[in-house]
Amino acid sequence: MKTKHINSKIVIAFSIITGSLFAQDVHFSQFRETPILINPGRTALDRDVRIVLNYKDQWRSVAKAYKTFAFSGEMVLNKKKNKDNYLGLGIQVYSDKSGDSQMGITVGSLNLSGIIKTSENSKLGVGIMGGFGQRSVNYGALRWDEQYQSGAYTPAASTGEPTGVANSYTLPDAAAGVAWFYGKGEKYISANNGVQAIVGFSAHHFGFQKFSFYKQTGEKLFAKYIAHANVGFGISNSNLIIIPGFMASFQGPSKEFVAGSVFKYVLSENSKYTGNKKGSAIGIGLDYRFGDAAIASVIYEYSNFGIGVSYDMNLSKLKTASATRGGFEIALRFVTPNPFFTNVTKARI
Repeated sequence: MKTKHINSKIVIAFSIITGSLFAQDVHFSQFRETPILINPGRTALDRDVRIVLNYKDQWRSVAKAYKTFAFSGEMVLNKKKNKDNYLGLGIQVYSDKSGDSQMGITVGSLNLSGIIKTSENSKLGVGIMGGFGQRSVNYGALRWDEQYQSGAYTPAASTGEPTGVANSYTLPDAAAGVAWFYGKGEKYISANNGVQAIVGFSAHHFGFQKFSFYKQTGEKLFAKYIAHANVGFGISNSNLIIIPGFMASFQGPSKEFVAGSVFKYVLSENSKYTGNKKGSAIGIGLDYRFGDAAIASVIYEYSNFGIGVSYDMNLSKLKTASATRGGFEIALRFVTPNPFFTNVTKARI
C-alpha cells in the first residue's frame, strides 16, 4: 500500500508539470486541422464548407490517458449574392478529460465572420466567437495524503479538503480574430506553380472569467493570444507542394510554439471536365513543439476528404518517465469546393 501512496504522489507531480507545459486550454498537434478553434477569423475564409473531427490521446505511458475530442463545422452564408464580401458561420464543440479524476472541460460555441475581398488574389476575415463551457471533476477517483493512516489507505478517512467543493461549474467564453488569405496561380500537375498563404492573430477568453471548484474563491482565467501562419507553394512542373507553417500561443505564464512543414505529393488530379477521376494526395508532416516534442504526421487526401494521423515523441524533462512516448492524434476532414478541381484560390493548405 505504501508503494501505491508514493505512485499517487508521482501522478500528482506529473499532472502539475504537464499542466504548466500545455497551458490551460486544449491543444492539438495537427494545428493546421483546427482552423476555427485557433482563430474565429478563419471561419469560411478559405472554404465554402468545412467539417473537421479531431481526437487526441496522450500521456498513456505515464498516467491514465488524457483524451481530447473536438468537432467543428463552418459554411458561407451569402456568397452567391456577393462574391466579394460575405459572411461565414461556424460551430465548434470540444471536450477534454485528464487523468484519474477525469478533470476536464466541455465547451460549445458559435463563430461569425465577415469576409472582405482586398485584392484580386486576397481577402480578409474578421471573426468573433461566443459560447459556454462546463468544467468538472470526479473526486471519488482520487486518494489524498490524509487518507493514508499507518501506511494503509483508508477510504472512509477524511480527505482534509475544504467543504463545499463543487463537482462542476459553468463559465462563458469569447474570442475574436483576424486572418488574411492570399492565393495565386494554378495547382494542376501540368503547372503546379501556385502560391497560397494564410496569416492570422486571435485573442481568447479576454481574462474576464472567474473560476474555481471552491465556491468561496475564484481565479482569473488568463487571456490567450495566438499567432499563426501557413504558406503553400508548388514546385513547378512537379507533383510536390511544400507547406511550412507555425503557431505560437501565449497564456499567462504558459507558452507554446510549434513550427514545421508538410511535404505533399499529388498522386492524381480530378478529371477537369467529367470528374470521373478523383484527385488524391499524400503528405508527410514534420513539426517541433519547442521544449516538448517532435511531431510526425501522415496526411492522405481523396477528393473532398482528408485524414491525418500524428504522433508526439516527447523530448521534454518527462522523457525518462514517458520513454519519449507522448500522444496519438487523428483528424478527419471534409471540404467544399473540391481542392483538386479548382485553382489555388480555392485553397489546398
